[in-house]
Amino acid sequence: MTGQTQITGLRRLLRDRSGVAAIEFALLALPLFIIIFGILECAAMFFIDSALDAAVHKASRLIRTGKATNNNMGLTGFKTEICGNLLYLLDCEDKLLVAVSTLTDSSSSGAMKAINSSGTVSITEGFDIGKGSDYVMIQTFLPWKPIVSLYSLSSSTLADGSYLLGASVLLRNEPF
Repeated sequence: MTGQTQITGLRRLLRDRSGVAAIEFALLALPLFIIIFGILECAAMFFIDSALDAAVHKASRLIRTGKATNNNMGLTGFKTEICGNLLYLLDCEDKLLVAVSTLTDSSSSGAMKAINSSGTVSITEGFDIGKGSDYVMIQTFLPWKPIVSLYSLSSSTLADGSYLLGASVLLRNEPF
């Protein structure tokens, strides 16, 4: 093959545009799908976190009004009440962690450190709802496995790759 034939073949190859769309799609498909799945994951996590927050606020009303005391509600009953307001979470009561504590005043409230240095959940569950006019801090935590685990959306993950969603309510019991 002569040099002129090689140059002509190379020019023809460079001018050939068949398959360009397929190559461009192949280059852009991975970033596109990562963005789409990332948006879906954030939306699902936001939906579950908002639902958890609403369910905790609704269940905390039982403590505030004294119905939890009158019905002798314990930790299991309170978890059942919260999980009853969370739709589509089948194993909610097994995963949900609840810490209810009585405070001396509203200024002594503080967030619980839920994740230890090894990346596992370290929460001491409790159910101290106090009596009338007491301040009560309700903190709930729910480990959430990512739906699509192509990559981590945040560095705040547990050792097993799941996220820890949380909701808390600070209230003052009504006199009862």
